[in-house]
Amino acid sequence: MHMTPPTKRDRDTRRINLADTWEELGRVRAAFEEYFADSTDEFKAAATMAGLELAENVIKHGTGASSGCVAVAVREGEVVISTQNQVTSTQRASLVRARIQEIADKGAREMYVKRMLELIEQPDAHGSGLGLFRIAYEGDFRLSCEILGDRLCIYARRRLDDALPN
Repeated sequence: MHMTPPTKRDRDTRRINLADTWEELGRVRAAFEEYFADSTDEFKAAATMAGLELAENVIKHGTGASSGCVAVAVREGEVVISTQNQVTSTQRASLVRARIQEIADKGAREMYVKRMLELIEQPDAHGSGLGLFRIAYEGDFRLSCEILGDRLCIYARRRLDDALPN
């Protein structure tokens, strides 16, 4: 097994286990802002938003004693934010996977605008459902997911490019 040696931009993985409470989002925000303290303001804001949106989904849709976890790492010039949580039904997990695939197929901007128009037409809909669209469009992250038994794992990836100082 060949492993690429770490670069000065690589960072250790930070994992936050989430309880089933909205107060956890404060911990996530603080951890992401600290983790990306040396990044540009734009990148730190985008990564923090992505981490918060994904953590919110874990708290909202997770099940079990612990809702799940959110993790962030920098490897080989790429930021990877991931979540993992137990789901109440694999049908719900499949719907998330289908939405992520639709964003990949049709493009983040198109899907974001489409969802915004739906919200204008039906403003009383329960929850905006914008989280994944915001991550992909506003944050410029590529989304993917996998279903492992009763666990849903979502990944948001973005190249660092010039987000960190040399």
